[in-house]
Amino acid sequence: MADRILSRDAVGLTRRAYTLVPVRSLRSRIAAWVLVCALSALAGAAAVVVGEARRAGLPLAQCLPAPVDKSAEQNELARARLALAQESAARAAVQKTANSAAAEVARLNDELQFLRGQSKTAPRTQTHVQTAAPHR
Repeated sequence: MADRILSRDAVGLTRRAYTLVPVRSLRSRIAAWVLVCALSALAGAAAVVVGEARRAGLPLAQCLPAPVDKSAEQNELARARLALAQESAARAAVQKTANSAAAEVARLNDELQFLRGQSKTAPRTQTHVQTAAPHR
């Protein structure tokens, strides 16, 4: 009789559909993968830094920035300001020259137009003027 009960239970158990259920939640699995990826990236970066330092023959200590001299910085700033002022003055002089040249071109163009107009309205008479002594 005991065999019949066990066999009925065994038959029922074998005919059911079973699915796997994860032991950990989805959030904990994602967090674990993110942690693994971040640690791998850090380990890779550290390996690259160590390899490059060994290849270059440099010590692995962190480099400290050199102290900046404030007076040298102020001197450089003053030089840059002076150069900027000189550049501005030079540009102003060039602009003034260009403006005067443009005014001269406009004046000469007006004079040329006037002279062309005069030559069209003047009568065409040819006069020969001798300025040199005759050849013997």
